[in-house]
Amino acid sequence: MSQDNNAADTFISVAHVASELFKAQSIAEELSITSKNARALAVRAGSTAAGFNEITRFIEGLSKLTIEAARSVNIIAISQTKIAASLFRTGGFLFRLNKVDYQPKENDKHQIRPIFEKVDGHRKRLERRISSSLRELIERLDETKMQLRATQVVSVVSRVEASRASEDFQDSLNSVADKVSSAGSRINAHLETARRHLAHLQY
Repeated sequence: MSQDNNAADTFISVAHVASELFKAQSIAEELSITSKNARALAVRAGSTAAGFNEITRFIEGLSKLTIEAARSVNIIAISQTKIAASLFRTGGFLFRLNKVDYQPKENDKHQIRPIFEKVDGHRKRLERRISSSLRELIERLDETKMQLRATQVVSVVSRVEASRASEDFQDSLNSVADKVSSAGSRINAHLETARRHLAHLQY
């Protein structure tokens, strides 16, 4: 694959990553609302659902973690698209320089060569930056995926606590557990998709 195609492919792939993380962030914000509703529900349920208070705090923390991770990844993704766009332009300029048929006069220095070397040096620096940024992006996605495994544990514990509550509140508390489980799975699916968009990139 040419450097131009690499840069264009990176630009498109990272844009897809940003889109997936935006969706994940929206789900995490829904999870935050679920946490607040669960806390109010636990208060109404009284002592039989006392254990749910700790769970709601954990759900809220998980939601904040995901939102912060999504924002962090989005910042990296935006930076990536800018670098990729610059790399694409630089590659195009180098391609055009290579096409120039320059015939220097006798005893004249080749005037294009220093320009080419300078632009090529800039291209190599951009490639190093994009390579480093890609690694950071992949690591952040993988780290967030690992942290999200806790949603399934929270969902199981929520169901246990729901079974201890009075019958009037059990269905509602179980609904919270379902929402936590669903949110975790949906966020994870978006992270998986984002990760796949980066898997083929090479620098």
